Amino acid sequence: MKWQDKYRDKLITAKEAAGLITSGSDVIFAMMDQPKDIMLETARRAGELENVTLTSHWVEDYPFLHPSQYPEMEKAFRIKDPMTLRTTREEVRNKKIDYQPTVFGLSNGYRQECPDRGRLYHYKDYFYFKLTPPDENGRCSFGPHPWYTPSVCRTAKVKVAEIDPNLTWVYGEYVNINDIDYLVETPEEGRLGGSELLGQKPPAEEFEIAQVIGANAASLVNDGDTLQIGVGTAAEAIRDFLGEKNDLGIDSEVIYSYTINLVKRGVITGKKKNVDTGKVTCANLQLYGYNEPASIESLAYVRDNPAFLFRDISTQCNVGRIASQDNMVAINNILGVDLLGQIVITHLGPTPITGPGGQVDFCVGAHYSKGGRSISMLKSTALDGKASRIVPKFDAGTVIMIPMVYLDYLVTEYGIANLDCKSRRERAEAVISIAHPDFRDELRQAAKEMFYP
Repeated sequence: MKWQDKYRDKLITAKEAAGLITSGSDVIFAMMDQPKDIMLETARRAGELENVTLTSHWVEDYPFLHPSQYPEMEKAFRIKDPMTLRTTREEVRNKKIDYQPTVFGLSNGYRQECPDRGRLYHYKDYFYFKLTPPDENGRCSFGPHPWYTPSVCRTAKVKVAEIDPNLTWVYGEYVNINDIDYLVETPEEGRLGGSELLGQKPPAEEFEIAQVIGANAASLVNDGDTLQIGVGTAAEAIRDFLGEKNDLGIDSEVIYSYTINLVKRGVITGKKKNVDTGKVTCANLQLYGYNEPASIESLAYVRDNPAFLFRDISTQCNVGRIASQDNMVAINNILGVDLLGQIVITHLGPTPITGPGGQVDFCVGAHYSKGGRSISMLKSTALDGKASRIVPKFDAGTVIMIPMVYLDYLVTEYGIANLDCKSRRERAEAVISIAHPDFRDELRQAAKEMFYP
């Protein structure tokens, strides 16, 4: 039977797709390009279902994410959230949504074949996601936001794909339409191109300070380096200071419209990459709304462009693979640091506000890369300058995601601290030297009490 015939046989409606879910089942949705009509139909089944686990990175809002507001949702659905975002933070604080952090590099599906391993993303009962229409051979692209979709698709028991003609076909990973159990065709009004935000633009005043941090960090980037640049204001601000570099490479969790602009300008060539030479490799193209001109241009540029490879996040964030890339430079934002160099990236105190994503993987991998570096960036203060993000020590219960031994270069708007192989006293002195001047005296006094006789 030709794939075209099988395609027609697999077609169901969004309501029928949601109707497949049974009480007690384990369901996962794609992180980006979510099949919203199916997810809304799932929410409408709250009165029929019990004890259904729903997992995703909740980049958009749905009724089942608000059990405090809709009690019937709590009985029907248990929500797992590996990366707390603005749609779930309140209910995570209320302990109504179950925060389950993981690092992307360990989530490849092969590790999860062992019954002793947890299965946050893999071997689910139902997986709902989007695909491009198939090519002449029946092969579909996962689009420019694959994240964990390729590996989850490989391991899920029942795979339901929404076919969206507006999803951009890219090079990287693919799936044959024959390997999908059910298909839903996206209605015209539900196709990509709406107002949904895949990221948030930083406020102008925040970006101004971030540019100083970005300029400092850019001074640590050499011609021919391969970069991973994380999400967040300070890291993204480095873009304005890379234009004079030569033959940079990109091997990252995320790329941006400015990444594509640097490719067009010849700044990013990938010529010096010893792995995936000449290619930009990533798991997501970060956009700020599909209808913005920069987003439209970026999607057009990566469409069917072999210079860009979009792969499963577990491939991109594999520490061994990252370490094999020479001159690998990981550039990421952090939330806070103490005088030992311990780093907070996911929590404010004991309260989760995001997930570690691939930052830990890239930080560690860059350390083991030949010529590699890890750059951690933060604005020195918070609360309009009233609080220092550099503290003597963290309060009890604070979650340290990156230990002090993996803090390499620390960058603020006041300079750069190289903490490699320094003693506790030397580390404290280096960190204090780039703290906000208003807080340096009290930090020095704390350092004396903590590290001096």
